[in-house]
Amino acid sequence: MQRKVHYNHSYSGRKLGNIVVSYSPKSSCPDTCTLKTGGCYAWDLYYMRIMGDKIETGLQTVKGVKKKFHIRSLSEALKKRAAVCKVVRHRVAGDIIGDVKNTVADCITIAKEGLTNIGYTHAWREEESQPLKEYFRASCQTMEEVKEARQNGWAATVIFTESIGKGKQVIDGQTVVMCPIDDYKKSVTCNSCRLCRVDDKTKDITVGFKIHGNGAKKNSHKVQNLDK
Repeated sequence: MQRKVHYNHSYSGRKLGNIVVSYSPKSSCPDTCTLKTGGCYAWDLYYMRIMGDKIETGLQTVKGVKKKFHIRSLSEALKKRAAVCKVVRHRVAGDIIGDVKNTVADCITIAKEGLTNIGYTHAWREEESQPLKEYFRASCQTMEEVKEARQNGWAATVIFTESIGKGKQVIDGQTVVMCPIDDYKKSVTCNSCRLCRVDDKTKDITVGFKIHGNGAKKNSHKVQNLDK
């Protein structure tokens, strides 16, 4: 069976930098993610939905004709990566449901290449996802979830309705740092920052993100509100 994970050797967006990225279809997202039903920053974007459909079906429409879509492997992407690439960003869209074993194998390969794995999963409570703790962060939507994830050995991220400001801050007993790229340092990219990596220096820091995307406003009640 064709694996439904597509790797690109480069990324043109400002935030990530020129790095290797991967995508999976919406079916790879756990039902426990409340953004799956609407308002996800990825699936609200038309081109991401098209990409997800290509990976899901293995087909693409070219000039009105259905043709096979080549799902690119990690090895293919790594061979063509930019010289400046320091990071592989897993699942710009999608998650790891049904693909944990292969994703762990990818992470090991990436680390052997001297590159940094960055990934987030809403499926951190699932038993099958536990081997990814070494490479991925738990995607949390409240500080209560952060505490739960940390108690179970996960590094974490959390979505806020607004910025908490620069530098380390302690919120509900957890050390939190806002992502500098979205919040205050436009010259930084994931390729140069790498705060979201999981290692001895970063695993105890929870990385905060302001809710973003087309569904940000309607999903503000689903994430951490600093007034509560």
